[in-house]
Amino acid sequence: MKTNILIKALCVLACGFGLTSCLEGDQMNTPPGGSPTLVEMSYVGAGGTLFNSGLEGRFFAAQALLMSPADATDTVTFAVTIQGPAVSQDVTINLQLEPERALDNLAGDHVEYTMMKANQYKFLSTSAVIPQGETFAEFQVVFYPPNIDFTESTILPVTATNDAGLTTSSNYGRLYFHVIGNAIAGLYNQQFIRVPDGGTSFPSKTAVFSPKDPTTISVTTGYYDGGPLLITFDDDGAGNLTNFKAVVDPVAVGVWKAASIEVTLDPTIEVNSDYTVFKVHYQVVGPSGGRDCTDIYTKK
Repeated sequence: MKTNILIKALCVLACGFGLTSCLEGDQMNTPPGGSPTLVEMSYVGAGGTLFNSGLEGRFFAAQALLMSPADATDTVTFAVTIQGPAVSQDVTINLQLEPERALDNLAGDHVEYTMMKANQYKFLSTSAVIPQGETFAEFQVVFYPPNIDFTESTILPVTATNDAGLTTSSNYGRLYFHVIGNAIAGLYNQQFIRVPDGGTSFPSKTAVFSPKDPTTISVTTGYYDGGPLLITFDDDGAGNLTNFKAVVDPVAVGVWKAASIEVTLDPTIEVNSDYTVFKVHYQVVGPSGGRDCTDIYTKK
């Protein structure tokens, strides 16, 4: 089980961050003569990084659900916040799903998302009260990876209504939790073979082909710290995948260089005809000498 925890200190930061963003970036929310009180939504992603909601590129990308299909559940915590002038009453917040907004980001990423099915998520609550003088309410949504087809692109657009007549921010008033569908996404058995050392074959383990976009996945290697590979391919939409390529993730390259490890032979990849076995070969040299490395991923 994986949980993203939103703590109150971060919510305080969200208030200041969100208000600044709205005042600078949303003309609909800044009428002449002053700033209104607004309702916004914010989300703390992996690593505790604070993000606003909405369709802005970096914020929309942060709302991608990078779940492991091996997890039984994945719980995400988010906040509905009141920005701007104080409100002199309690405010009841209600969450509202918006299936009609599934294609809101089509121009941004050219992905045709469909609405998540009811058995793929559950809100632990859909209503909360923000007491007078306070500025946020926390909510949680649980996702169920075993019920999700990670080859399909799905989305969960959610906004918040209130009983105080407060305006919902037009750019940061909606969350778009989404799964990026990818034809090879999912769980794989991983075997790592290293030469020299007698051609050591390490015990197999489970690896996740985690989508970064519809034609790119990230997966851990067996070498050193598991620094990931990026595997890309072309997909004609009719089930035909071609032009497979593999590279060591540039972030991993940087980490390896800091440890005096160099990639001396860039990865090559072999894929079987039904896209269920991926064999990646590369060579490195480090403080203990050269290594010939092969990762073999077999679809579970």
